[in-house]
Amino acid sequence: MKYFIFNSLGDTDNDSYCFTSKAPEGGIDYYDLIAGFRLSDEYPDRIEDVCWRFGDNFAGLELASYIGNPNSILAFSKSSADLITSTAQSGPKSEIEVIPFTLFDHKGKIHSTNYVFLNPVGSIDCINWKKTVCDRRENGDISSYERLVIDKNKMCNPPHLFRIQYLTDEYIFSEVLVNALLNADHTNLVFSEIKIH
Repeated sequence: MKYFIFNSLGDTDNDSYCFTSKAPEGGIDYYDLIAGFRLSDEYPDRIEDVCWRFGDNFAGLELASYIGNPNSILAFSKSSADLITSTAQSGPKSEIEVIPFTLFDHKGKIHSTNYVFLNPVGSIDCINWKKTVCDRRENGDISSYERLVIDKNKMCNPPHLFRIQYLTDEYIFSEVLVNALLNADHTNLVFSEIKIH
């Protein structure tokens, strides 16, 4: 099976789509959304209401299936999120938390309540270090990479959506999941096939 990296910026050639560089506000920390932590553990008393605002530098108002952002946050329409979670549950074990939020426009008015953040919990140790070209931090995390290659020997029946260990702000979608989304005409989704060796 093929696997694809998801581009969290979305389709940057379409200026009409909603896009924001703002961090979410309210009952959740931005870092928790990209670290792979189980949020129910981080917020045992429940997650308070969360909102997300448009950035002043981006004028797009069209509500696509995904809201592009430079912060590696998975923000999908509820219909896209339902398809993702149902497809993920049909495959190998996968835990994906769903966090509703309210989207506000540039004037602070509610633009939509039809979106959720997705949080794939945990990560998979799957990098082929011999083939990957990258820079790493002292704790082992990848800070940047020129070439990212997955080790086929480590890919033992992975879920349809997962994070990469040491690079938890990158999301890998299976060919099955990509086809399900694109065949259902979900919009603002950009994928790049990842090398497996």
